[in-house]
Amino acid sequence: MLETTAIAANKRLRPKLSELRVVLGGVSLGGFNLAGGRQRLDGDTLIVTKETVDALAARYFTIQNANSNRPELKPEPFLESDHQEIMSLAERIADGSRDPRVVAERINTWVYDSLRKEVTVGIPSALHVVHTRVGDCNEHTQLYVALARAAGIPARIAAGLAYVDGKFYYHAWPEVLLRGWVAVDPTFGQFPADASHLRFVNGGLGQQAELLRLVGELTIKVVETR
Repeated sequence: MLETTAIAANKRLRPKLSELRVVLGGVSLGGFNLAGGRQRLDGDTLIVTKETVDALAARYFTIQNANSNRPELKPEPFLESDHQEIMSLAERIADGSRDPRVVAERINTWVYDSLRKEVTVGIPSALHVVHTRVGDCNEHTQLYVALARAAGIPARIAAGLAYVDGKFYYHAWPEVLLRGWVAVDPTFGQFPADASHLRFVNGGLGQQAELLRLVGELTIKVVETR
């Protein structure tokens, strides 16, 4: 999270927000994944609502088969969910549970507790992070998504901005499929993530490159919190 690209908030936000309403300006919002799930877009106003306890109860009763055709369960470059080290670690973290909600939270806690928070340079690989145990939001997110997929829980990457101490910073975090897509944040240790996470894109580096057109142009005005 780089200070030079942060966007100052017009008001301070309290921790653990359950709802946030902001007006976005300065850029065209076309092409961004702003609406859906916990987010609703009304013109230039974005409403983010933190998932309730009910949303954390999965629609499925056991973790998924790794041979599923769901893309959010498949390995990808830098998301080596089929590597033996990743699979063994996911099994150890799950500790025998087959409840998707329990396993998803255990992975979140393990990644938060196990990685030293440090800004890194380069393209993060989940397997590399297993070995180094260090990184910023990208490393935390890559490792979480790989571990969740290895455990049979559909997971994907979200990226946008998150509020910290008076400013919105560019940030990445995972989403996991439980009752619906739920935002979690192993970098901050939040399960689910609070409402100050503003998702603009889902996906890897190709999709996240879209955030570059926001830098230096996007404005955020907080109009309501809860």
